[in-house]
Amino acid sequence: YMKSKPVISTHSHHLDDSSFQGFTLDNLLRQTYVNWCGVTFDNTSKSKDNYLDKVRYKSYFVWLQKSLQELYSFDEPLSSDNWDKISKRIEASYQNPNFHVKILKQKCRYEKVILDTYWNSGSHNGHPDIFSPAFRVDPFFHGYAPGVKDHDGNDPAKLYGSLPENLTDYIMWIREIILRKKQEGCIAIKSAVAYDRGLDFKAVTKERAERVLRLEDDKKTKEDIKAFQNYLFQCICEIAAEFNLPLQCHTGMGQLTDTRAIAMKEVIERNPKTKFILFHCSYPWTGDISALLHAYPNVYPDLCWLPILSPTMAKRTLHELIEVGTSDKVCWGCDTWTSEESYGALLAFRFVLAEVLVEKINDGYFSLSDAKDIIDRIMYSNAVSLYGLK
Repeated sequence: YMKSKPVISTHSHHLDDSSFQGFTLDNLLRQTYVNWCGVTFDNTSKSKDNYLDKVRYKSYFVWLQKSLQELYSFDEPLSSDNWDKISKRIEASYQNPNFHVKILKQKCRYEKVILDTYWNSGSHNGHPDIFSPAFRVDPFFHGYAPGVKDHDGNDPAKLYGSLPENLTDYIMWIREIILRKKQEGCIAIKSAVAYDRGLDFKAVTKERAERVLRLEDDKKTKEDIKAFQNYLFQCICEIAAEFNLPLQCHTGMGQLTDTRAIAMKEVIERNPKTKFILFHCSYPWTGDISALLHAYPNVYPDLCWLPILSPTMAKRTLHELIEVGTSDKVCWGCDTWTSEESYGALLAFRFVLAEVLVEKINDGYFSLSDAKDIIDRIMYSNAVSLYGLK
């Protein structure tokens, strides 16, 4: 049933066309989560064997390999012996420069993918028919001093021009940029500041926040910077509500200190008109999502990344979300850079969703018809409604 249905992927970092020129297996593996394992390889069989020996049980690799087997027609596990043969199949497929989009449309059956190109925020990669961009606001949190960059190396002044000197003008400047990005097609705001700081956005006064702008750079303390960022996040929440843009928030993994979703309780409570989409379900603190979902109607869990990160935790989390939330809340996104890993992420999510629904049916929790309704909602209609897709 899932294979027959269209899908909305609510989060992706899909690379642009130029990144797939001369694309090989080596290029692919270095653009996936498997690369996050910190295991390297070179052109020798020995290094490839060592690489595969260390990553083969990692969930990232398992689902990517399943994707490659299906897309490139082989059954045996990836090995140093078949590495070059499979790489040549990939390279030959990419002689068609549109091949990566073909996988997304025809194999994954995505009707829309919400795209977070953090290196060129707001871009649809030249494919507006399938990609709808989110606008990432992380650089703005570093506008308290010249030359300060976020974790992706983005400097707000270099991206958007000279920074206003006072906080009132700075917030208006950000508001105007967000409005322009919405008019250009952005359908969500994205925050991944959990890679730079905690998510404990306490309420602060404007006067306290503006203090950091008046100080010499060497006198700006961590507390001054945090107050500025806390105030800015509150303003972005208000702008998101004003422009009816869902606010996608990275939760859980990141710098790990104060990045669990429950840290956002106060800011969620202060902004009932803002739609908070909590990415990755706060892994590994997934219980936070269920608690916030139960307490606040403006919370929307997104399972992106979780099924390929840990299918076991994804199943447990999805069971809880079905039991605790309303049927219009949960979405899923692939959260990948390449089509091959995107399809692997989709395979992982289908597996998780099917396992959970079968258990619920066998337990008498709901019927097969109900299970199909949940599939339609999580994989399509919830995202259509939440993001105003047509």
